[in-house]
Order: sequence, then structure tokens, then C-alpha cells
Amino acid sequence: MPYQLAALSAAFFWALSGLIAATPSRQLGGPRFTRLRMVVASVLLFIVASVVGDWGSLPLDNRSIALLFGSAVLGLLIGDAALFTAFARFGPRRTSIVFTTNAPMAAIIGAVVFDESWSLEGVFGTCLIVGGVVLAVFFGTRPGQIHRFESIVGNPIVAFGWALLGALGQAVGAIMIAPVLDAGASTWTVAAARVLVATPLLWVFAKPMDAAARPAERQPMTLRLWGILTLSALIAMVIGMTLLLHAFKNGPVGPATILSATTPIMMLPLLWITTRERPGLWSWVGAAIAFAGTALLVASTA
Repeated sequence: MPYQLAALSAAFFWALSGLIAATPSRQLGGPRFTRLRMVVASVLLFIVASVVGDWGSLPLDNRSIALLFGSAVLGLLIGDAALFTAFARFGPRRTSIVFTTNAPMAAIIGAVVFDESWSLEGVFGTCLIVGGVVLAVFFGTRPGQIHRFESIVGNPIVAFGWALLGALGQAVGAIMIAPVLDAGASTWTVAAARVLVATPLLWVFAKPMDAAARPAERQPMTLRLWGILTLSALIAMVIGMTLLLHAFKNGPVGPATILSATTPIMMLPLLWITTRERPGLWSWVGAAIAFAGTALLVASTA
């Protein structure tokens, strides 16, 4: 499979997984959905890492262990829980658009921590991302859209904040794990190790996280919900990640990253098919502008 098709397919499967997760995350609450999904992901990733990964490649020095632990806490314990809380409160369309801010967040953190310089293209790309997010989130709902995916639960500013926190957590988590991967650790092994660290912590902090998220609904688990959780974890964390790794292995990382960032755009036709409601014009425009900004930012730092 060409790396371009693999990267685009990864973006599609991530968009599909987000759409699948939208309803159960609202029914269960973001943190609860996250910890139950993480149990499934732990099993799946442990099996995959044991088959195709290399557990012996994990560095065991104090710095690497600290980075792995910190990445799991910030990227999964906080980032994933906040992201799915945003899905429950803000809906899949808005959340996927806001999540594009993880690219400039990662670039800003890299500039501060690693003393990386910013080019004019990078600054302009960041402005495009912010502008696209504002257009799509605050002006993207078309009159007549009544599907629950377009409804906002609670205070919209709070919902927006959860989405930003999810993007920030995952950006910091990705930056922290980069040195471990650079040391030669197997990607699949690192992915499984992060999940195995985060899963018990999600249960340790279950009560305070549920209290902070204040889910609007609290439905009991059913076989159907377990099936959705399994499908979401399989599509996003196994199939999507496999395709992205294939793209990185068989093509340049920069273009592959840009193509995989089309998730918010792919979310729109999927929503149209699912809800039978055409997304508003500014949703398309904002998503396209945010993608263009991401492409420019990634290209400027490649």
C-alpha cells in the first residue's frame, strides 16, 4: 500500500472511531468511557506488541521510565479522558476540529523546551489553525441541524476547555515519549507500555475524574456498549496506528503526518451520512483552513 493511502486511511479510521465513540462517551461519561476503553486497548495492544514488537527494546534507565510514565499520565490519563469528555459535551465535529490545536501546542512546547526556532511559515500556520477552529466551532452549525451530535451539554466554554485540555495532554504526552522512541524502542511496545501504565491509574483516580467531568448521563454497561468500546479501540489504536506506522516506514514522515491530519475533514462527510444533516458551510471552511495550517506548520518544522 502506498504511504499516502495508508496515512489517509489512518485519518479515516480515526474519524470513524471518534464518531463511534460519540454516543457511548455521552452515555457513560468521558472518564468512565476512557478507562473501560483502555482496558480493551490494553489487551489488544499487549497482544500486538508481543507478536510484532520487542519488549526487550524498552530502555530501563530512570530517565526513560520517567518519560514513559509522564507520557502515559499526561497523554492518556489526562489527555484521553479530557478528549472523550469533550466528545460527550461538545460533539464529535467540534471536538475533532479543536483537537487540531495539538499541532501548534506541540510546536510551542518544542520551542520552549528544546529551544527550537519558529519560522514565519510556522507562525502563519498556527494562526490558520486557530482561525479555522474558531470558524468551525463557533459558526459551523447550520440552522435546522437538530441531531444530538450538534448539541452542547452544559456550558460551551467548559466543553471547549475539555477539548483544549485533551489536545494539550496528548501533545505533551507525544513530546515526552519521543526520546524513548528515538532510543530504539519498538513503537508497538511503547504504545502498549503507555496503555498498561495508564489503565490502572484511570481506575485509581476514577472518582475525582468522574466528579470533575460531571457526566450528564450514567448508563449501566451492556454487551452492546462493550462491543462499541472494543470496536472503537480496535479501529483507532490498532488499525489506525498500524496504517500510520506503515506510512512512516514507507514514506517521508512530514507528508505522512500532514495526510493523517485530515481527520477533521473526513469527519464531516461521515457525520453527513450518519445524521443525514449536511454540516454548515463554515464547518467545511474552518476544517479546511485548520488542515492547511497544520500542513504549513508540519512542513515548516520538517
